[in-house]
Amino acid sequence: MANKTRAEQKRSAKPSFYEVAFRGKPKVVRAFLHGLTMGAGEEATIFINYTDGIRHEGKIERMAEKVGLVASDCRVVVDAGTSALLKSLAKRIVAETGLEMTAHRRVKSASMGFTFRVYTPQLNAELVKAVKNLPAGVKVQGYKHEVKSDPSARGVEAYAPSHHYEAHGEGVLQGPVDALVGIRHRLDKYPMIAAEEIQLVLA
Repeated sequence: MANKTRAEQKRSAKPSFYEVAFRGKPKVVRAFLHGLTMGAGEEATIFINYTDGIRHEGKIERMAEKVGLVASDCRVVVDAGTSALLKSLAKRIVAETGLEMTAHRRVKSASMGFTFRVYTPQLNAELVKAVKNLPAGVKVQGYKHEVKSDPSARGVEAYAPSHHYEAHGEGVLQGPVDALVGIRHRLDKYPMIAAEEIQLVLA
């Protein structure tokens, strides 16, 4: 078997991601990152925690930010290439822009809890199909699914407390952070599904 080219190896390699914390306003950080990667001619993956539903770890740290003991950071998740570029330019970035990187850690894994409640068999079938057909690398843990049917309640108004059909469930999706961000954005179109913030486990 012929050896793979470097380009083929890059495409087949499992992508890795890093969480980087900047001391600065999210809009400024986002504009800087897009300008930096465009200027470098790099295709970059950049997720902003505030807009992409990613929670940064550390309850104590979040509480300290809320009460003003520390300055609030803007945290982003970037691909390995962008991570390496930021590391190589760290001193220039703070000297020339004032944006200080306060943390830089590899993302080991990511997870996102979800719950749903629907009142028609059609929507229930849609959701069950979606859970069974997840993107590559994404798995569901602790999945629970229950269906209740009450023929005596058929015909009641949609806003009434009693429904003739009700299905609800919950679970936790685990997988690559980029896949979970994509799923979370798609779920925004379905008000019957409540997706929690994406939790990161950092190295």
